[in-house]
This record gives sequence, structure tokens and C-alpha cells, in this order.
Amino acid sequence: MKIYLLFLFTIFSNVLFAQNAPAIQELKNAPEEIEGYNEKEFQEWLSDFKKKANKKYKISQKTLDEVFKNVKYNPKVIASDRKQPEFMKTFWKYSDSALKPERIANGKIMLKKYKTLLNNVSEKYGVPKEIIVAFWGLETFYGTIFGNYNIIEALTTLSFDPRRSEFFTSELINALKIIDAGHMKPSQMIGSWAGAFGNFQFLPSTFQKYAVDGNGDGKINLTNNIADAVHSAGNYLSKMGWNNKYRWGRPVVIDKTNSKAWTYVNSHEWKPLSFFNSIGVKQLDGTPVPNKDINASLIAPQGVEGPTFIVYDNFKYIMNWNASTNYALSVGLLSDALISDSIPLFERPENWDKMKAMTTNQIKEIQEKLASLGIYDAKISGLYGKKTMKAIKKYQQMLLDGDKDVSKRGFKILKYKSGNPVIPDGYPSFDLYEQMFEK
Repeated sequence: MKIYLLFLFTIFSNVLFAQNAPAIQELKNAPEEIEGYNEKEFQEWLSDFKKKANKKYKISQKTLDEVFKNVKYNPKVIASDRKQPEFMKTFWKYSDSALKPERIANGKIMLKKYKTLLNNVSEKYGVPKEIIVAFWGLETFYGTIFGNYNIIEALTTLSFDPRRSEFFTSELINALKIIDAGHMKPSQMIGSWAGAFGNFQFLPSTFQKYAVDGNGDGKINLTNNIADAVHSAGNYLSKMGWNNKYRWGRPVVIDKTNSKAWTYVNSHEWKPLSFFNSIGVKQLDGTPVPNKDINASLIAPQGVEGPTFIVYDNFKYIMNWNASTNYALSVGLLSDALISDSIPLFERPENWDKMKAMTTNQIKEIQEKLASLGIYDAKISGLYGKKTMKAIKKYQQMLLDGDKDVSKRGFKILKYKSGNPVIPDGYPSFDLYEQMFEK
């Protein structure tokens, strides 16, 4: 299989989406007004909230007066919250943005510029410095893209809105505690519409659990103090369970005739690394994967049409930070690129850049179809996760077995040499969609 070096991709100026500590991509053309907003109700709610914050949560009146002096209901925040991603991104397009040359080059500069700090953090928390810098690069492009929302105003707006009021009210209280303790000024808390801020885009609740004073000044400022931000990121990953003895994972090669190995791709089954060695999974250079008894799993973000990775327990902790497979793989690959001279990418299929993007509505239709077949029992969300992937794997096997419930129209099942259907393993695709809903 051919390997290519990553080269000159288009400039990606938006912050990538992170779920646990979100760096939410800015939404364009958000409507100026949201139907149903009532200024009187908002002011009454805000007045009651400030009384509760003072009496129940002991937020000082001085902080409350300062923080809420110019806070208004922000309809753009609600528009952002209502807006759902319309399209999925292919791994190719996602990784081209995440691993662009500028991000890699600037990451290497950060490794040199903050060498002493990063070495100390890596030693203290047991997390590789290149992993920390990779998160930094993906979240805020090394502290250059924080978002432009007033965090207090955004969280106040979301707290008043009934859709997720309880969650965002808790985040607002935590944000006020940060300011009241003197860690950060209100003017420094600028970030995403969902309340994430700082170099690593922590939510206020994440700050309260994992943020640490990195320079010993008694304060924790995740926006203007690099030591605090980097120590906090290292502490966060360490507390989640990062094991510095092992990598996050690595790209691997699986022969398309190796149907046994492909059975485990995107299955979310974890086996000893030695097991995958025994069934013929190879490293990029053709040598066997290490014959060790550490947990591993196989991922192919484009099915058999794209690259394959073997990932270890540390990958789970990247996913805890952001539950996106593309994001987690990009963190790992970026971290590798920061300490190497090049980044390998597998040969891409013909017309890879013209692959149709799936919409959330189409994924919902797929989930509904899988549910009607009795092989999917999770929420019809339009997002693909572990249960969706497993259901698709079952559907594929039903196709291969000639099950009439899934082939009523006599759909001709095309197969790769591995014996897998043309549908990418475990991932929603137009091949899958068109088969399910062929007229």
C-alpha cells in the first residue's frame, strides 16, 4: 500500500469541535432574533438568579454587580445551540484541516519555545508533551483562536433558555466562582457560545475539577497564563487515566483478503495486541504489530476505503475529551507529526474528495431502518456512535447471509475481496443509504 506525505492543504481558520471541553465552531448568518424571547421574563429570571447565586452559592455581590453590568440576552447563542451539524465530514477532509502544515509547524515551534515547561508537565503528570501540544493545536491553534463570546453572557442566555437550563445554570455558577475566587477577570473569559474558554477550551465545570496553578502565583488563568493552561491539560489527561508506557495507537495495514481481521474493524471489541498480531494485522512497514498483551481495538474511519488504525487504552481518554473518532485520531496523528519529519497518509480512493457528505437526517433514517429490523435500540439522533456502528455491522452480515428482510428488492450485493459488503465497515455511507432506500 502506498504512503504519501502530508502536503499543502487549504488553510483552516475555524476551531475544531470539541465535546467535553468544547471549542464550538462559530456559526455564520445566525438570526438576530429568536421567536418567543421576552425581555421582561429574562430580567425577572436574571434578578432571581443573582439572588440565588449570592445566598445559596455565596457569590459576592461585588462580583455579581461587575459581571452582570452589561450582560444581555444573546439570540445568536440560542441560534448556535439550536443549529445541528448538517453534514458529516469524511476522515480525509477532517484530517486535512486538522493536520495542515501550519498547525504542524507551529506545534513544533511551541515544543521548542516551551520545552522546559512541557518537559516538567510531562514528567509530573505522565502525559507526553506532544499529546498536550496536539490538543492545544486542535482546540485553539495554540492560543490564537479562543472564540469571541462573552462567556457569562452566553451561559446566562443558555441558562434562561428552558432546553438545557439545568446544565448551563450549573456551568454559569461555576464560571462565577472562578471570577469570585480571583482566578480570572470577566474580560478574560471569552470563548465559545457554549461556555468553553482558555487555551484548551475548558468548560467552567472542567476548570473546577481539573484546573491547577501552574506557576505558583495562587491563581489559575487558562487564557493568559500558559503554565496554568498546560499544567491543567496535563492534569486533566492524567486524572482520566493516561498511561505513559504506551502510545495512543498507530496506523496499520490489513490485507483486504483477511476477512477474519476485518470482522474486528469498527466492532468496538477490545482484544490483547497479541491477538491482532496472530490474525495478521501489520504495521505500515509490513512488520507485525508488537506481540504484547495490552488492550487494543481496530478503527477504519472510512471503512475499507481508507486508512486503518489500531488504538490502545489511551485513545479512550482522547475520546473522553472529545467523543469524535475523527478528532481523536487527529490528536494522535498530530502528536506523531510534531516529533517526526513527516506524516504518513494512506493512498486515497479515486474521487475521494467528491464523496457525498451524509446529512444528520439521512443518518436518522438509517437508524430508524436499523431499529425496524430489531438491530438498533438507541436514540434516533442523527449522530453515529458505538451502537450505530455495531448495528451497521450486523446489517452487513445480514446482507452477506442473503437475509430477505434487508434484500427485499433483490439488491445486488457487491463485495470487496475481504468478503465485506461495499458499505464501509461500521460507518454510515451513501452505499448503505442507497441500499436501504432504493426505489
